[in-house]
Amino acid sequence: MTEPAAEIEGEDFSDVEWSDREIVGQSYVDCTFRDAGFADSVVRSCSFTGCDFTGADLSRARIEATALLGCTFERSGLRGSTLVGCKLTGSVFVDCRHVPWTLQDCDLTLVSLGGATLTGIDLSGQRLRGVNLTEADLTGADLRGADLSDARMLGARLDRADLRGAILDAGVWESAHFAGARIDIDGAVHFAAAHGLIFGDPADDES
Repeated sequence: MTEPAAEIEGEDFSDVEWSDREIVGQSYVDCTFRDAGFADSVVRSCSFTGCDFTGADLSRARIEATALLGCTFERSGLRGSTLVGCKLTGSVFVDCRHVPWTLQDCDLTLVSLGGATLTGIDLSGQRLRGVNLTEADLTGADLRGADLSDARMLGARLDRADLRGAILDAGVWESAHFAGARIDIDGAVHFAAAHGLIFGDPADDES
């Protein structure tokens, strides 16, 4: 039986190259991966807590069943990367290159993506509770069935996005942009209420 890997804490891995490598079962706490290379790597069943990925290149990386908790991604390259079954609670993304970015069955609770360009991204069914999407561009995004409870979305662009079945707080319908968005009946009711529209039969006004 393989022994679990020891926890690595406070180490500096800046500029280290992991490109095209496989990283399995490792645990990192408060480690620095500034400008490190993870392009085309596979990361599986790992844990990163409070780690700094500023400037790191994760292009085309595949990350599976991995926790990225309270990590910082600033000017990081994520184009073509795929995250499957990952938990990103509390992580912060600033000025990153996201698109295309594939997320499958991930938990993005309390993640900060303010100002991010996420055009056309598929976030259907994802857990996005409390996520910060202020001024983010989600034009054409697929958000079907996504849980956006308590999300901050002031000024977010959801033009042509698919929001059928998504859970959105009432205030979002007033603070975000929805030109050409696709919504279901519940969404239409919430949108109308947020903009002061009143449903009713014209005959009610004549009685």
